[in-house]
Amino acid sequence: MNSRTGSPTLNRWRRHLQAVNGRPLATFCAGYLAGAGAGVTFHPLWVIGGCLLLLVVGWLLRYYRLISAGVILLSAAGVWLGAVQGIRYAWQDDLLWRTLPDNDVVIATGEVVTEPILRRGTWRFIFRTDSLATAHQAFRTPVQIWVSVPVERVDTLFCGERLTLEGRLRNPSAQPGARDNDSFTQYLRRQGVSRTLQPYRVQKLATPGWRLPFSRVRRTLIDNLRYHLPACEGHIAAAIALNDRTGLNNEIRESFRRTGTIHILSPSGTHVSMLTVAVWALCRWFRLPRRTSALAVIAIIWLFASVAGGGAPSVRAAVMGTLVASAVVLQRELDLPTSLACAGFLLVITDTGNLRDPGFQFSFVLVAAMVAASGWLGALATNEESPFRRVTRWAIAGIGLSVVCAVASAPLTALYYGQMSLIAPIANLIIALPVQMVTCGGLASACLPWVPEMVTLPVAMSAWLVDESVRLLASLPWASVDAPPPSRAFIAGFYALLFAFLLLLSARASQQRTAITV
Repeated sequence: MNSRTGSPTLNRWRRHLQAVNGRPLATFCAGYLAGAGAGVTFHPLWVIGGCLLLLVVGWLLRYYRLISAGVILLSAAGVWLGAVQGIRYAWQDDLLWRTLPDNDVVIATGEVVTEPILRRGTWRFIFRTDSLATAHQAFRTPVQIWVSVPVERVDTLFCGERLTLEGRLRNPSAQPGARDNDSFTQYLRRQGVSRTLQPYRVQKLATPGWRLPFSRVRRTLIDNLRYHLPACEGHIAAAIALNDRTGLNNEIRESFRRTGTIHILSPSGTHVSMLTVAVWALCRWFRLPRRTSALAVIAIIWLFASVAGGGAPSVRAAVMGTLVASAVVLQRELDLPTSLACAGFLLVITDTGNLRDPGFQFSFVLVAAMVAASGWLGALATNEESPFRRVTRWAIAGIGLSVVCAVASAPLTALYYGQMSLIAPIANLIIALPVQMVTCGGLASACLPWVPEMVTLPVAMSAWLVDESVRLLASLPWASVDAPPPSRAFIAGFYALLFAFLLLLSARASQQRTAITV
């Protein structure tokens, strides 16, 4: 018997790796994401060494016929291409940070790319310009700038407006008393911002960008939603449904952090999945064909992503939802790992800076953990014939999913917030249903300038329930614990082990299910 093909141990691992061999597109996209993430995060020499090590591991897997040659080539190509792109982005970002003018008067023409926030009489937003002109030289390269404009100089601003700004360009400085990992400078670096600007002259141009109509609609929806609901509930609903957190005070923000539910305040996969389920159920209730229902889902989730202003998480969720719904339209088999990998690949190849965005990291890691654990949790929920035992298993699977999400988000929570939530699995389960009502009902109410109070009452009650639940759970002394920021190497190793463990559990569950069926 050939030791490379007939060993029981090799045969068992070959069965574990069937999912990888059957998903070449997902393998390439996932390899590209891993390479780009490493290139942005680590030193180039470490990245190159890691890529060479992966080639050696791939050759060994191919030698023992655990993975096909095509998968090895695709994964290697993805990792190397991603690493080159990541290193190139990190080098360009560092070069911009060092060479752009500091404390010089500049003239910049560009577009507002984030939703302007009005605080203390000042508009704050990120401004993207393709050219910067000083008295001595001009820079013809895309640059993102953090801009603060008093309302005296411009009364109203929307995302997508094109402006010409004249002011003094400065190097970002940390806020006094802020931790290094949570400082204003580090926040701007993660957003790809290289300089700050406080212009003394602002001129609006007559050719706005494509984001302007959606920004106007978003502002109208927020006003409608707050008009329909009481003040406190209106702030909560606007934050959950439309990513408007300007009405939330520091106390409620800290409560969401302590309970590990801060992710619901940013439109992401949770909101898109809730909206998808609601739209699909409504279409099917009206007995629309499956293809028509899937097309309606695609249209609604892209409208939501356009007006919600959530950035990379909402776009990632919209791309993934589009791929899933397209499988229904084209009558193809649904494959969540491939959809997730393709969504991440499209976002990163469009803008590599998304890899540094905490919202993208939280969104991608949580969804990837849920997909990796789906086989194991699905088998846990459906292995009983008795209705009572099936309900019990569904409850256990729901708790397991919440625990998986809490564990997957723990390193990032410690990195960006300096704490880890111990009550997150319980808190996410408690507020799941009210958040569903606030997301879907709040968006429906916001689309109508006038609705009876009875119609918006469930939305107000759900927002109140979310608020009170989060405050109550956050008041527990053991709700969260302080945690030092982990190193980048620790985070990479943690996620490698976590996903390997979850995929192994799902592979075993799939094999057991196949054996029972046979």
